[in-house]
Amino acid sequence: MDKQLNLFGEDDVPFVNEVEIFNVAFGKEQQNRTTPTINEKDADFVIKFIEEELDELKEAVEKRDIIEILDALMDITYVGLGNGALAFGLKDKILPAYAEVQASNLSKLCNTEELAKNTVIQRSVEQGEECHYKPIGDNFVVYRTRDLKVMKSLDYFRPDLSQFFTTEELANCASPLTII
Repeated sequence: MDKQLNLFGEDDVPFVNEVEIFNVAFGKEQQNRTTPTINEKDADFVIKFIEEELDELKEAVEKRDIIEILDALMDITYVGLGNGALAFGLKDKILPAYAEVQASNLSKLCNTEELAKNTVIQRSVEQGEECHYKPIGDNFVVYRTRDLKVMKSLDYFRPDLSQFFTTEELANCASPLTII
């Protein structure tokens, strides 16, 4: 399975580009970082902003207001992927990291019934409760029976996001937080 999404160039992430334009227009170009960075002030801003938008999503769901739900989801995306990618200098890592996470998520599928049966046995023991599998298309999906949560296939692999960083980038981010 090809892990790369070749829809855009590495630096061409439309929704992040648009937040970058917003930051320049509003005098916040210093938040448009191009190297991986952990800045305490910006990290706090992004976290609090996402929490605020998440609260708005919860409120919209309680009110059953589908328009406000869409608004909250868009704001979470704008802040999380837009402001977050720029504040932490991760813009060029977003698309390849997304492709890696998608490939990892798809590795939860079982491509044979035998693998599905073995996954059911293992996950039932680990979960301490019943799991089952169901054929979907050419694959099999293992679910926790109680709530239909998708269980990871025995062939599941964890996304390797470290591959998108140089040793130097990782070392620079591991140093104590500084306020810029």
